[in-house]
Amino acid sequence: MGELLVSSVGCWCCSNGLVVISVDTDTGRLLLECEECMAGRWTPPGENGQEPAFLTADLLTRPATPAEARACGWEHLLVRTPEGSGTAPV
Repeated sequence: MGELLVSSVGCWCCSNGLVVISVDTDTGRLLLECEECMAGRWTPPGENGQEPAFLTADLLTRPATPAEARACGWEHLLVRTPEGSGTAPV
């Protein structure tokens, strides 16, 4: 399992959890996922209106790679990337 890509976005549900960028392994689609309450979003808060959150417990996910985050245009959301893959905004 790869290192988690930590997002600069705070959890919109519990306001407490670590939000990471993950990939739904069934669809390949990126999502933001709270490690504390398991809330998920397909788009960052503020983008595409007010998309409702959903429970990620029913999804099989894996950590996204820095390249996947860049390809989705989410590089600006990164706080930390795996060692050796470059730096992200802090």
